[in-house]
Amino acid sequence: MGLGMFSSSSCDDGCRFPNPNPKNFLIMHSFSIGNHLVVKVCYPDCTNYEGVKILVYKDTSVKKLKKQGSLDPHFSENKEYMSPIARFEPTKYGWDSAVSYARMVKTQERAK
Repeated sequence: MGLGMFSSSSCDDGCRFPNPNPKNFLIMHSFSIGNHLVVKVCYPDCTNYEGVKILVYKDTSVKKLKKQGSLDPHFSENKEYMSPIARFEPTKYGWDSAVSYARMVKTQERAK
């Protein structure tokens, strides 16, 4: 008899949040800072945080993100698609933190 940490439970019947569908996204807001881009993205198929993600990318633009046709909010080493370098909670605080992060990185890059 165990604690059931690794056994199936009633949660296995569908109460997990679905992963975002990387091909079904809408860029709601974006902000460029130097060569960094902060985006607020909605994934309608995702239920946690209403499907909203705040992501930071390096060396790209909104146009390039849209052009790739797929936008996975998870970190990845897949060279076919751009991967975010940072992710923040989808709140006003998260957006402000993402913008602050991008500004800080820009400042550090200028100092080099």
